[in-house]
Amino acid sequence: MITVIYPDKDTDLERYSNINSDEIIVYDNTGSINTDFKKENTVDIFSRADNIIFTQNCIINEKYDISPLKEACNIICDSINDDTLMIFDTKVPPRTVYKMSKIIDEYELIPDINLAYTTIIKEDTRIIAGRNENSLKRTCNLYENMNKTIKTTKHIQTAEMIPLLQNAYKDTLIALSNQMAILSEALTIDLIDVIDIANMNNNVNIPYPQPVLKQEIVRDSSEIINLANEYGETVQLSETSRNTNNYVAYHMAYMAEKELFLKEHLAMFETTVAILGITTDDTLKTQEDNASLILIDDFVQRDVEVWVHDDKVSEDIIEAHGAKKISLDEIYDADCIIVMIDTPEYRNINPSKIEKIIITALPLFDSEKFSNVKYSSVGQYRLKKGEML
Repeated sequence: MITVIYPDKDTDLERYSNINSDEIIVYDNTGSINTDFKKENTVDIFSRADNIIFTQNCIINEKYDISPLKEACNIICDSINDDTLMIFDTKVPPRTVYKMSKIIDEYELIPDINLAYTTIIKEDTRIIAGRNENSLKRTCNLYENMNKTIKTTKHIQTAEMIPLLQNAYKDTLIALSNQMAILSEALTIDLIDVIDIANMNNNVNIPYPQPVLKQEIVRDSSEIINLANEYGETVQLSETSRNTNNYVAYHMAYMAEKELFLKEHLAMFETTVAILGITTDDTLKTQEDNASLILIDDFVQRDVEVWVHDDKVSEDIIEAHGAKKISLDEIYDADCIIVMIDTPEYRNINPSKIEKIIITALPLFDSEKFSNVKYSSVGQYRLKKGEML
């Protein structure tokens, strides 16, 4: 049995070393793929393949773009046999494999074309779906030694939807928390206390309010909105979740303005604000829908001097938004410190060095340690015990 992997430069080919195949060949028509597997550079290899695995990355600039798959399918479409199994091993939106089948077999000359889809849905679990029972069985057999638990679904488009739903679920739960945080502040309620006790119910798992700075959550929740538009449906919940979680940035700007005016008698244009944390990813993958950058832009448009700390984001990007990149030691010179993400270095901020105001987007600090600091957190109205307003 011959398995041909059709990769791109981002493919981790080493993970296929345990695949259950007699021979593994990598198609490399550019000479740019680095691998210990045997390589071939002509399309003739596809006519000899029992299995073809497509691994093209279809997330470009943190948006789904299936054009690399389209290109690959156009290249191989005239070289496959009727019994060749074609597996799409990459994250794609629902109905992508269906669209690829129309490229591979435009005139429906293969009566029972063998197609399958697979991707990782959590660290130790792989989802597999096939167009027919033969495709599903063969794909499961091919991947059975790859040290992942295999789950299957009846339909390919069902499997394609799973990663999107996982991230949209997170976006929606956080939006609920953020919405309640803003309302709770108006009602003088400590939402953190509410969440801690509400979560004692085993059927409830509400996250703390927070900006959504993990890009895959933003991407997949937004893709559900894109799919709804493409297929003429409505998804008000996803639209509301995205709008609510982006609005957190403007709410934090309002919090800063209120705190500085009430406690320091300063107008925003007189102040310097230090924003800590731009992304929770390893790198800033895209600037679109980034709550921290939305917050920076809002301040800069109002002539506020903005300083930014995040070692994962380049000075060029920060300066392009009209802000200044600073070291962690410099944050204490700001009139207002705003902490957007939870990291050990931000948790270890020294309260005795804070001269005026500090605001956090999520509960980070021990109330006793910060008892002498003008500190507030989204959704955490700091009432004294027994106090009512």
